[in-house]
Amino acid sequence: MANLRSWKYGDERIGGKETVFTITSLMIGVGILTLPRTVAKATNSSDGWMSILIAGGITLIMAWLVAKLSTRFRNRTFLEFVGDKAGKPVAMAVGLAFFLYFLSFTSYITRSVAELTKQYLFERTPVEVVSLGFLLVVIYAVSGSRVGLVRLTMLFLPFVLLVTGVFLLMSVNLFELKKLMPVLHSDWGSILNGVQESIFSFLGFEGVLFYVTLMRKPEEAPKLTLIGVMIAIVTYVSIYLFTIAVFSYEVTENIMYPTIELAREVTVPGDFFERLESLFLIFWLVSIFATTSIALDVSVQSVRCFTKLDKKKLLYVLAPILYLLSMYPQNIVQLSNLGKLVSYMGIVTALVIPLLIFLIVKLREVMARA
Repeated sequence: MANLRSWKYGDERIGGKETVFTITSLMIGVGILTLPRTVAKATNSSDGWMSILIAGGITLIMAWLVAKLSTRFRNRTFLEFVGDKAGKPVAMAVGLAFFLYFLSFTSYITRSVAELTKQYLFERTPVEVVSLGFLLVVIYAVSGSRVGLVRLTMLFLPFVLLVTGVFLLMSVNLFELKKLMPVLHSDWGSILNGVQESIFSFLGFEGVLFYVTLMRKPEEAPKLTLIGVMIAIVTYVSIYLFTIAVFSYEVTENIMYPTIELAREVTVPGDFFERLESLFLIFWLVSIFATTSIALDVSVQSVRCFTKLDKKKLLYVLAPILYLLSMYPQNIVQLSNLGKLVSYMGIVTALVIPLLIFLIVKLREVMARA
């Protein structure tokens, strides 16, 4: 009788590929559609690619530290680990910080998706309706298995990245090298401003803290996290350079969604398919859906450290809060301000808190050896 092998995805553990795409998905969301504009505003000529690379380098260092910290959990959750090392009150404070950040992050993306789709897809549909529909689908996804959610991301993101690569290749005939000149024209002040704008788009790698306990091989978390970050870096730099080379940086800094406008410039030979930007946006909405779902899942896992509510009941409580938060901005300016607030909250949860915990752990190890 032939030996029967167990189904590869039949357990409640995630492998290397799932981990990589989960990290990348958390980092690549709505920000990729606006990154060329924000970086072009901060820098001169095409030098924004330097800002993106520097921000990516900083992210690689911080992501490695965060992932290295996660390898010490030993079958404990992140907040249980913090409670053991720094005390339960600190763990609750950290859990609250992550909860508020990812809850605000989810609300911001929900409203951004509504504004985006209203402009390019559903011109006559109110943003309230689009936001509600998107949010309900996200909540439905999060209410199920966490591992299933991760595998959904692995199903979507590679295809989305492939489609993005195809669109960039189709725009090669529009690529004008002279629009990337002159190089190294920006001063270091402008470059650093661009780094500040870019690093906001790299936030999300801290999600590994909440998913490492699901990994089959947690010791591989640092390597896999770095791979996920590098995929995001390559994607951001490629889209930025193509956008500048097609529109020039003067035009790019005045376009609300340069990445979508780049897709609008692409044409299919024979003109048998129009409005390619709508097709491109649909693919990216799938990726944004995965990003939002994982963000909401992390928010739920964060708040469960100080409540005994079942996950589904907790989602019922959070649903109206999320919707009201997403509807709070009255216009694009207020939505942009909300995005900045969420970004600064992300700096605290992605950089400050993990670094402090890492230092606490190291300090306790040194004191234990003394």
